[in-house]
Amino acid sequence: MKKNILLLFIMSILAINAKAQVTIGSMDEPELGAVLELKADNLGFLPTRVELKHLDSPDPLPAHKEGMIVYNTKVSEEDKLQAGFYYNTGERWLRLSTTPSFSNNWFYMPSIVFNTSAKTPEGENKVVDLYGEFKKQLNDKANTSVVASSGAPNIALSTIPEPTDINYYVTAYDHKVFEIDGISVDGKMTYRILDTASDSTHINIVFVEKK
Repeated sequence: MKKNILLLFIMSILAINAKAQVTIGSMDEPELGAVLELKADNLGFLPTRVELKHLDSPDPLPAHKEGMIVYNTKVSEEDKLQAGFYYNTGERWLRLSTTPSFSNNWFYMPSIVFNTSAKTPEGENKVVDLYGEFKKQLNDKANTSVVASSGAPNIALSTIPEPTDINYYVTAYDHKVFEIDGISVDGKMTYRILDTASDSTHINIVFVEKK
């Protein structure tokens, strides 16, 4: 009897390997090109549920693996984690979502003040953290300058991308007033004031969320 069961088991494994395609929940052939198909009229597919530690950490998995998909149950503003599906790029976790962090994948920099009342001394540079200023206005609970409509959350954006998940652009500026040396990958812009602005000046800054 044991020999018969073992033989049946071996034959089943060989049959699956030979077929290389499997349907669970039906005796039907899986769809062409599918290695696995699940069929049910009143059941769903429940993936593995884990608590991710951080977007850059593979934990609780042993290592990053490109293409890995899990359902994360941990909610943490500090670690930028929400409940939902995440897939692994091979280096970090990204959330699968129908709505990106921004309603569009680009966003104008919120208004900030540049002091243009004095020239930058020769050999010196000024640095402004564009991401930090953006976060302070739209994602900082401690920002007491925010006035929200009745019933609105106390922060404008509950989740935002990481600094290096954004491309930064200066699309227009007053060349007589500003000299821009560059913008780092995490949003720090280095610049100099060439001449004082008499009445007004302008600078347009755009954030584009990386895909």
